Order: sequence, then structure tokens, then C-alpha cells
Amino acid sequence: MSRPELALQNTPKRRTDQAAAPRMTLPVPFSPAPLYGRNLLWAGLLLLIAGMCALPAGPSFNPGRPFQHLLAVSLYLPALVIGFAKPVRWLEFARRPLMPLLLALFGWAALSLAWSNARRPADEFLRLLTVLLFLFAVVQGLGNDPRRQRWLLLSGAGVLTATAVAAMIQFALQAPHGDRLIGFGVMANANLIGAAMGAGILWLWPWSFQTTGHRLLKWLAMALMATCLLLTYSRSAWIALFTAVFVLLAVRRSERAWQRLVLLLTVALGVAIAAYPELTERGLSFRPQIFEYALGLIAQHPWLGWGLGASFTIPVEAGTGMFQVHTHNLFTQVAVELGLPGLLLWLAAWLGLGWRAWHFRQEPVARVILGLWLFASVMVQFDLPHLIDSPRPGWLILWLPLALNLLLPSVAIKRSSAS
Repeated sequence: MSRPELALQNTPKRRTDQAAAPRMTLPVPFSPAPLYGRNLLWAGLLLLIAGMCALPAGPSFNPGRPFQHLLAVSLYLPALVIGFAKPVRWLEFARRPLMPLLLALFGWAALSLAWSNARRPADEFLRLLTVLLFLFAVVQGLGNDPRRQRWLLLSGAGVLTATAVAAMIQFALQAPHGDRLIGFGVMANANLIGAAMGAGILWLWPWSFQTTGHRLLKWLAMALMATCLLLTYSRSAWIALFTAVFVLLAVRRSERAWQRLVLLLTVALGVAIAAYPELTERGLSFRPQIFEYALGLIAQHPWLGWGLGASFTIPVEAGTGMFQVHTHNLFTQVAVELGLPGLLLWLAAWLGLGWRAWHFRQEPVARVILGLWLFASVMVQFDLPHLIDSPRPGWLILWLPLALNLLLPSVAIKRSSAS
């Protein structure tokens, strides 16, 4: 027997389970930023998450000036400098999977400002620009380095865990009106902090840890964020997180996953029974009436829409003076503002994101994307209706998974490497 054959026989066999599946090579930006630029963008992305948790907000949970100035210095300006230092980076960015659809959506949204009745059209354009710079910053700041991707998500989850602890202490000392836990800054709303906590749990869920201490720390962090989410009594966040975790467990098809699935169903049933009076007390929160009125707004301007950032009111109970300034549903809000062309572009991008996350689900980052996609797909049916907006928790479940998607290879690259 030859030496190569002997060496091959003595090599231990690799496990064939999902954890040992072949790792694909993630795409590298053809013109990556220098290391100091990537580090600055990485820090800016983490500051974006931390700023949501702690920095003060203005009316309607709009990020305050300190938050905006911090992001301008640490994220937006560095992204612009890195992009224009080598303009080919913009072209490479535009060619990444799903980016052509998103650029078409951004272009249509910018064009819609021509007929929008937005109070400050310049602000709406700047919000659109910051979303684009955020996507570019993720590509350049994280690139093809799995460690940088992992550490951003783990660090962000750590920040959210600390926020959960602080919010629960505040809730225990002085419960707010309505007895629903709220956060701080742009998260000073039960539904918004509920969305952030759900995102943090899903950032941690797919990652494996070698030591017992790290595994315990992971589950402790998720338990703290889950408790915080429960205390928000945000029904949309509850249902969204249950759906995401249920699917993530069901697709694993292992004995341990099925055991956890049974535990999840048991806990969910117990929580639903215990909280049934509180959950039913608010009824449907006028969602059917809002949806019906939103369809009327869409019918008035089905093709052009009302324009990005359009101002409108939706009466929720005739004669009481109660009204809403958005549709409480992301898809109808997009259709109202951007018309059917905008809605179709968004649906194509969002469904494409779900398909790509499923296609690459062996990768931990893709499982993060899949979890966030499932969570957001449910939650935005009832809350977080604004797609193009200032940095708020909606970014963590909508734009972040789309940005992480840009770090995955195209299907063509995967197939060629497999062959």
C-alpha cells in the first residue's frame, strides 16, 4: 500500500451532519477598503445598534441629533469617503445579488418625491441615502470575513441584552401607563423594543460555541431578551418570534431540534393561556378598519402612489377624533406611498431574500437572515410599517438581513464551486 493511500485511511472521517457541512467561500469585495476603514465602519455599525438603545429620541421616536451626528461621523461619512476614494466600489456594490432590484426601488422612491406632499422632501431623500450608505457600509465593513460578521451580531446582541436588563429594571421600579415594558430612545415603545429583542435573539440563535460557559452565556442572553419581549405584550412580536424559531427548529430535522420544538410549543401554549386576558383586552386594535381604509388610499393613486413620506391620516373610529398617520402594515404602506410599481419591486426583493436565505441555510449568516426574514414577514403585517425611514428597530429586521444577503455569493458562484 502506498504512503498516500495509508495516509488517507488513517485520516479520521468527518461528520456528515449539518455542523460539518462544507463551507462555501463568501464573495470578497473586489476593491475592499483598507483595514482601518473597515474597522471604522464596523464600529459605526455597532454604534448604530447601541445608539438605538440608549440615545434620546425626538417626537414619534425620531432619532435625536446626537444619534444622527454620531452616525454621520462614524458611518455615513466614512462610507462616502471609502466609496469615492475608488468609485469602482460602487459598481461592484450595485452588482451584488438583489442590489439591482433595491436600486430600482430607491430610484422610484426618489422620483416619487416629485409628487409627494411630504413636509420636508429633502429629509425623505436623506433617509433614502442613509439606507443606501448603510448597505454599502455593511459590505465594506464586514466583507468576506466570517469573524467580523459573527462579532458584529454577537456584540449587537450583547448591547440589546444590556438594554433588556435596564428596561426590565425600569419596568419593575415604575411600570409605564398600560403596564407594557418600553425601552429608551427610539425604543421607547413596546412594539419597537419587542422587534429589537426578537432581532437580538435571532442574531444569537444559529451560532455554536465550544465551551460550556459560552453556551450558558448565549442561552442566558436569549432568555433575558425573551423575557423583555414577553413583558412588552407585543402580540405581533410574540407571534413573529414563535414563527421564526419554529421554522428554524423544524428544518434541522434532528432529535434535539424536535425536543426543543416540543418545548417551544409547550412554553408558547402556557404563555398564551396565562396572558389570554391581557391579549384579548385590546381586541384587534382597529387593524381591520385601518387596512380597509388603506386599500381606499391605494385605489386613489394605484400607479404613482402618494409619494415617499406622504402625509395622510386614517380615522380609526368615526366621531372620536382618533386617527393614525400610517397603515400599520409595511406592504400597504409601501403601496400607499410608492404605488403598485414600488410594491412589486419591494416584493421581488423581499421574496428573493427569503429564497436566498433558504438556499444558503447551511451557513450561520444565512440562518440569521432566514430567521430575521421570517420574523419580519410576520411582524410587519401589524407594526413597523415604514420601509424607508431613519435608523430605528425596523432597520434591524428589514435592512440588516438585506445587507447581510449582500455578503453571500450568487447562486451561480455556488453552483460553479460545487461542480
